Amino acid sequence: MDRSASAAVLTEIAASACRPVHLLKITFDSGPVYMTDAYRTITWDGQSWVAMGHFLSFSDIEESGGIEVSSCTVGLSGVDQTYISIFLNNDFIDREVSIWKAFLDASMSVISNPLLIFNGRINRPGITEDPDGGSCTLAVEVASNWVDFQRIPGRHTNHTEQQIWYPGDKGFEFASDKTSQIKWGAA
Repeated sequence: MDRSASAAVLTEIAASACRPVHLLKITFDSGPVYMTDAYRTITWDGQSWVAMGHFLSFSDIEESGGIEVSSCTVGLSGVDQTYISIFLNNDFIDREVSIWKAFLDASMSVISNPLLIFNGRINRPGITEDPDGGSCTLAVEVASNWVDFQRIPGRHTNHTEQQIWYPGDKGFEFASDKTSQIKWGAA
């Protein structure tokens, strides 16, 4: 499936030598963060996608034709405390993460429109430190937008939960009682 890739991108994919890069956007309440795994900063979509080696990797992304939850783990360098600080000082659960695959031309400009290869929401981050090796990695687990598909939202209709939201309300006081025979419309 070509995902409606432009002719320029399809030509670049078929070329004997191409320059692929990945673009990562994480949207926090304080604003989006733009990173790339390219060796230098890339300009696309009116934004500068910063290349400082902080966007280390992401796990394999699998697709299927069905509706199911897919996930990947994005690895960010934690040696620079900037990203750890962003995660510690912002709400990060359920924030949008997008990953694009882009191709660069000879002048190191993005060719046409990059392909969106993953879009999801942050489930949880984890920090792995190796003091002996001098490394720190922030691993952000991201799940597709279908992650909450099977969750049942809302409240239970029972007396106990009704008292949490409306103390003193007796509307569900007898909701759990069963009546063996209900005669509808009978005198």
